[in-house]
Amino acid sequence: MNRIETRLLILWFALAFVVWNGVYDMRMHDTVRGYLVEATRAQAGLGAGVDLRQYLHRGQVDAIAFSFAWSLGVFLAGMATMQTYRRASHR
Repeated sequence: MNRIETRLLILWFALAFVVWNGVYDMRMHDTVRGYLVEATRAQAGLGAGVDLRQYLHRGQVDAIAFSFAWSLGVFLAGMATMQTYRRASHR
């Protein structure tokens, strides 16, 4: 790998990490908001209560799965871009 390809690889790793972090944060935010809504409804007598640990664990597993899938998609797009660059630069 030459210098440009190394820099592209670092760029795509960094972008995949940022996407992972952003998607994880959004999914966890939605999970916490959902828990607060359910807890408020239970306090008002409009629903059954929910267990905090179980609710947040389910949300965390969901957040990890979604963020991994999105970051993997971004990284694979980067690898395809690098492969295209490699083919075009060797002609």
